[in-house]
Amino acid sequence: MKDNTTNQTIAFLFQQALEKKLSSDLSKKHKDNLRHLYNHFMLFLGTDGQKMAIKDLSTSKIEEFLQRYNSSGTHYMNKRRDLSVLFNTAARLVDMTLTTVKKSETRKIKACLNLAYEIEQLQPILDFVKAHHTNLYRCCLMTYGCLLRPHEEIRLLTKKHFKVGNTEIHLAGEENKGGKVRVVYVPDYVRAELEPILYEIKRDDNIFSLKEEPFNESYFSKQWNREKKKMLGYGLIYPNQTMYSFRHTAAINVFRRTKDVYLLQKMMGHSSVVITLKYLRSLGEFNTDELREAAPTL
Repeated sequence: MKDNTTNQTIAFLFQQALEKKLSSDLSKKHKDNLRHLYNHFMLFLGTDGQKMAIKDLSTSKIEEFLQRYNSSGTHYMNKRRDLSVLFNTAARLVDMTLTTVKKSETRKIKACLNLAYEIEQLQPILDFVKAHHTNLYRCCLMTYGCLLRPHEEIRLLTKKHFKVGNTEIHLAGEENKGGKVRVVYVPDYVRAELEPILYEIKRDDNIFSLKEEPFNESYFSKQWNREKKKMLGYGLIYPNQTMYSFRHTAAINVFRRTKDVYLLQKMMGHSSVVITLKYLRSLGEFNTDELREAAPTL
C-alpha cells in the first residue's frame, strides 16, 4: 500500500488515516473528535489544498488552521493533538517521518481543577438536585456512590449491567475509560433509589430514558448547567465545582478512610496506580514532601 500511495493527495491519505483510526480500539469520544477535526481541516484546505502532497504541507499552514481554536490553550492543544494523530498516521502510509505538526506552535494549558465538595456541602447539593431533576440526581448519586464517570459510564447504563441482586454493576472493557472489565459495588443508598426503576424496565432498557435508546451525550451536561446557575445563586456550590466533583469527593473520602491507593485505583477504574497518585495530588491529598517523608530510609 505504501508504494501505491506515495503520490496520493492529502485528501486521500487523511481519509485513509481517519478510516484506520475509526477501525481501531479508541473511545467513541476520541473517534468523534478525529472525525470532526478531519472534516474541519478538509474544509480549511479547500479543493486546491486537498490536492497537495503531504510533504508540501507547511507548518505555517498548520498554524493558520490551528488559530481557529484560540479560545483557550486546552482547546488549541486538543485540536493540535488530534491533527497530529491524523497527520502522522497519513505520513506513515507513504513511509515518511514528517515533523510539520510537531514544529507548530504550542500553547500552555491552564489546569482547571474540578474542585471537590466540602463535607457539609454534599447533602444540601444532592437534596437540591433531587427536588429539581430526578435523573440528574440519580446520576450525581452514582457518580459519588459508585465512583463512575457520569457522561459515558453512567449515562449508558441499562438493567442488564446490574448483577448479584443489584449490588454490583458490571462493565465490559469497551464500556469504561480504563479499557478493562470492571465490577463496581452499588451502595445501599444507590440501590434503594434505583431498584424501583430496575423492577419496571426491560433488560436492555436504559435506566434514565427507560427505553433501549439512551439520552444524547450532552444530556446531563445541559441539565447540570441549568441547575448549577441556581445553586451558585443560592451559594450551594463554588464556580469550579461540577458533576465530576462528586467523583472527586468520593475519592478523597475513600482514601482518607483507607489510605489504600490500590483499592482506590480499582474503585475509580484507573488503568494504573500512577494515574490515581496524580489524581490525589491534583486534589491536594498529598504532595511530594509527604511522599519523601514516607520513603524508606537506611
